[in-house]
Amino acid sequence: MAGYEQYIPPGLRGPLRDIFGMARVTGAGAAGLLGAVQQDPLAVNQAIGEGMIGGIRSMATDPVGTVRGVVSDTAGTVQRALTNTAANYLPEGVTLATATPDQIKTANDARYADLASAAGVLIPGAGATAKGLGAAARVASRLEVDPNSMGSLLGNVSLKPENNGGGILGNGGPAAPFALESVDMPAHSRPEWSGRAENRTTPYPRYEPAKGTTERMARLNEKIANPDDPINRVFDNYIEKGKTLGGEDWYNTEELRDWFRGSLGDAEGDRQWREYMELIGTTSTGAKVPQNIRIASFYRALEPTARADVARYVKENGVTPVKAMRDLGYDIPNLPDAPFGYGHLKQRNQAGNVLNREMGTWEREVPEGLTGAARTRWLQANPKVKGFGNDLLGDDTNIAADMHFMRMLGMADGGVDFLSDKAALSIDNMSQVVSAYGPKIKKYVTTRQVNGKPVSTINLKKAAGDGVIKDTRPFQSMPTAWSDTPSATEYAAYESMANRVAERYGMTPAQFQASLWMGAGDITGLADESQGTFMELFRRSLDNRAGERGLTRREMLDDFLKNKATLAIPAAGGLLATQYYGDQNQQ
Repeated sequence: MAGYEQYIPPGLRGPLRDIFGMARVTGAGAAGLLGAVQQDPLAVNQAIGEGMIGGIRSMATDPVGTVRGVVSDTAGTVQRALTNTAANYLPEGVTLATATPDQIKTANDARYADLASAAGVLIPGAGATAKGLGAAARVASRLEVDPNSMGSLLGNVSLKPENNGGGILGNGGPAAPFALESVDMPAHSRPEWSGRAENRTTPYPRYEPAKGTTERMARLNEKIANPDDPINRVFDNYIEKGKTLGGEDWYNTEELRDWFRGSLGDAEGDRQWREYMELIGTTSTGAKVPQNIRIASFYRALEPTARADVARYVKENGVTPVKAMRDLGYDIPNLPDAPFGYGHLKQRNQAGNVLNREMGTWEREVPEGLTGAARTRWLQANPKVKGFGNDLLGDDTNIAADMHFMRMLGMADGGVDFLSDKAALSIDNMSQVVSAYGPKIKKYVTTRQVNGKPVSTINLKKAAGDGVIKDTRPFQSMPTAWSDTPSATEYAAYESMANRVAERYGMTPAQFQASLWMGAGDITGLADESQGTFMELFRRSLDNRAGERGLTRREMLDDFLKNKATLAIPAAGGLLATQYYGDQNQQ
């Protein structure tokens, strides 16, 4: 029974040894019982709680079939068992004493639907059904059974407090023991792991200029406020498409939090989950999401003092993080031998963000006594990357106005003031621009060397300001021609707009933003490797590194959680980035 009894109610561990011979069970019998508990713990506990000795014996040979049968057998008598607790489901102001028979029946039926949903939620492969269970299933997942209450069917079921660290059924086992097993299941397989995540943070304040926002943002706000403006149909189309691609699930990392908690315990697991999500935010500048996941795993593997030292060295010297680590005499185990360094074209920016976080400047409240220009600078610092990390923690106010979100808004508006001042156009696109506007456009082109290769950008914004560009239609199929970053005086207005529009769709601002850029990804240049929700991309990162090391996905997850193993894979030349700015993507 060793290794399995954590899943068995304490009062039944001794009797089970005697009745079932648990200590001598090996192979399929023991594994089957464990699997049954993990797949359908409510029903197993019901079976044990009912004193169904024959059922217990049959679990050795057909555990899953047995426990599913218990749920089925319960259906015919559930109303009698629920009558005493149906009051929670009655209309407001109605008690059991004053309720009509129909009201009591409706309340009983509603409660049973919640209870019955628990089994479906916990069975692998039921994700498509479970997603529709909503709040009812979230309540059902907190059900616990009193194993000493016999013969009362579901009358021995009660709700345990949220965030109970005493095991899935309050039985002394690890928090959410099924969670770690879910790594081999599709992402978002439980209701609380899909859709809107629980908000576990507070929003960052934003800078709101006294004179108001920019002309282009004010114009965009007017358009969006007019329900008849075509831009709202653009939103409708891309939001619907984005929802089918997982936009509503994108920022939900509750499953990852449960993995951390299941491996490290509630408090330490939650702390490390928060740390990793914030490091994802700090290293998101210019990075595709898979790169972002891997770079953040490198900084996470360093202890705070070493992390700050390495980040400072990268920021000041422009070397890759691995070189900085080795120059400073630090070490991380199990790094691949192949040449790579967690580098990126934006590695200095990323390192600066990491350093600022470690120095405490990423707090969510304006420091006391900060006024004037210093307060303005504090509010304007890193709004996108802070919003990105916060959204991964469930924030329901901040957004990450990333390049795809910004490009889509600019392309939808079509104003020349949304054109980029550093557009990295392909050779073909540059030829089209020269053909459309003549040789005079060439004076807005700048070429410089990046990693030994020429990189050309064109200041379309200035060309428009000089009157050279008056019509943006030639750029509608060129995503890199458009501005990809809000100005310092615009971010609060963009976030406010996202909050208002998200409410129309019944979404959080983060869900709205994710659905929009996923839906419009084919026109904004979203990289194929960034397609998928965060948890889907995290699984791919586990698989990539696991394959390199000859591990299973679960083994790689365990090493990541317990030993802070990195998720990098080798990349030629030491960079995990492309060689020109036009192909950098966040999300």
